[in-house]
Amino acid sequence: MAFGNSTFSDFGAAASDIFAGEADQAKAQGDYLEATEYGDAAKLALQNEAFTKTSTAIKEAQQTRELTMNLGQQTANQASGGFAASGSSLDILRDSASQGALTHAVIGQQGLITEAGYQEQATSYDTMQQAAVEAGNAENAAANNSDIMAGVNVLAGLATFGTPK
Repeated sequence: MAFGNSTFSDFGAAASDIFAGEADQAKAQGDYLEATEYGDAAKLALQNEAFTKTSTAIKEAQQTRELTMNLGQQTANQASGGFAASGSSLDILRDSASQGALTHAVIGQQGLITEAGYQEQATSYDTMQQAAVEAGNAENAAANNSDIMAGVNVLAGLATFGTPK
């Protein structure tokens, strides 16, 4: 039995393929962990979106209550002063109601903008999660291919093991 250069070359390639496969599996595990983190971040972004909806609704209710109390106080002040609900009295009430409606609309829009930002963030994290899973799958496929090539190289080395020079 003789050892040729190709025998050592084939066994060396097999060892290299085995280590490459292990490295690919380690990379795949890292990619899957990254995917998990992105999934968690997406869930948090969606929770923040829900919190923003609730917070916006509370702010709108508080603002509506404040406006109602303000208009009621203005009406009571006018009545106690002996003024009729006409002319400048109505102008003041209309202006207050208009300002209240504007404030209410701004609160609602700010809430919608914040919700949309969290939704976009969640979508982005979902996309990154999918990319990390695909990268992990590719690394696993590379590891499997490395294992196959290691087997081929071992067989090639064994085939040349007894071949004379």
